[in-house]
Amino acid sequence: MEYNEVKRLLTECPDLAALDETSAADLFWRAQELTFSEGDTIYAEGSPLDQTFCLLLSGELVAEKDGMITGNIYESQIFGEMAYFTNQSVRNASVRVSSPRAVILQFHLTPAELGGAQLAGLRRCLFLRTWNRFVSTSQSGSAEALAMSV
Repeated sequence: MEYNEVKRLLTECPDLAALDETSAADLFWRAQELTFSEGDTIYAEGSPLDQTFCLLLSGELVAEKDGMITGNIYESQIFGEMAYFTNQSVRNASVRVSSPRAVILQFHLTPAELGGAQLAGLRRCLFLRTWNRFVSTSQSGSAEALAMSV
């Protein structure tokens, strides 16, 4: 994917809408485009934080908890960030490709980098997203809300 297309996708992502320009630029340079095939696992439930989170560019993913599908992840959605904000720093669900092909941007950040002043805007965006998922899951108790807490 070309630079301008990736930059556009980052700026149009609703989950990153409040991201300041400096954080967006830093995030862009930490991105790696990856392509997966149907059935591939991107994150496995219970695995430790590998210092990554992702943005789905194309395709569709499913979230699984205890071997059961609990929801879907669609284009322009962030996933995998919640492990940065849990005490155990582990993945609380598996994420698997459910379409013939999926393209993601994978961002590499250590918890220390995410906690630093340079990425304060990104940390705020990701924390708010995580908090909103937590509240949604707590209030509804639905499988869909649980799936989105990946």
